[in-house]
Amino acid sequence: MAKSRSHGDLRASHDDREQVVGTLKTAFVQGRLTEEELGVRAGQVYAARTYAELAGITADLPDELTGRTQPRSRRDPWRATKIAWRIEYSVFVPGIVTILVLPPGPHLTAGEVILAATVCYLLFWVIGIATMVAARQSKPAPGDREQLHAAHAVARDQVIRVLGGALAQGRITEEEHQERSALVPTSRRWTDLDALIADLPAGLASQPPKARDVRAGVGVSAGAASVLAALVLWSPDDMLAFVLALLCLATLIVVPVVTVGLWADVRHQKKRHQKKRASRRR
Repeated sequence: MAKSRSHGDLRASHDDREQVVGTLKTAFVQGRLTEEELGVRAGQVYAARTYAELAGITADLPDELTGRTQPRSRRDPWRATKIAWRIEYSVFVPGIVTILVLPPGPHLTAGEVILAATVCYLLFWVIGIATMVAARQSKPAPGDREQLHAAHAVARDQVIRVLGGALAQGRITEEEHQERSALVPTSRRWTDLDALIADLPAGLASQPPKARDVRAGVGVSAGAASVLAALVLWSPDDMLAFVLALLCLATLIVVPVVTVGLWADVRHQKKRHQKKRASRRR
């Protein structure tokens, strides 16, 4: 329901209000507003609740000053990480499985390698596509959302996280947060939950990756590389060492790629915050 509402009906955040205040200050410096108008409109900004109310405050200012453009969808904070996982699943994991299923021995032919790789890659790709299709089809249809089922408890938790994110961003007041949170446990239908967050942007429940996630990935990769190097130097001849070496090798194939995706997402978040701070200074 939140996606079906217009952008102007959605609740604005503290950052949105600060950006409009920065626009008003720029307009004052350029002589487009008087000092009295600046004070009056700044008060209106902090009292505004929706994007439409904020837009009305700067409606008589030039578009190039306010940055009025077609609202863009918010970037998924985990986009690069998800892409890294897809690359791992579609390229590297089938390759690892192909190596494991190949028969040992010096008489391995190129045809056997190609056949094993083809079967493994097709199997993983078919399973991946089938999983995505099944996930889309499993979403309840509008007519079915009136019925309560096992996923309702998960949806309640999701709504609680959305409301918490909206409160932290200043999109709802403390009183509104308490009122809406109190209604979550008593909801009996999907539509009841949808109504509680209908005026909030999508994606508030998802937390962006942190720098500590990148450090953890680097640490795991370094640890796996150290263990693998020790095994190569030690050259133990037992099954446990072989299995441990395979696990370290798989870790070095999977974790660094995902860590790069995490780093890209964290870097994007950092640039985004820097741009916001720079716009506030102006």
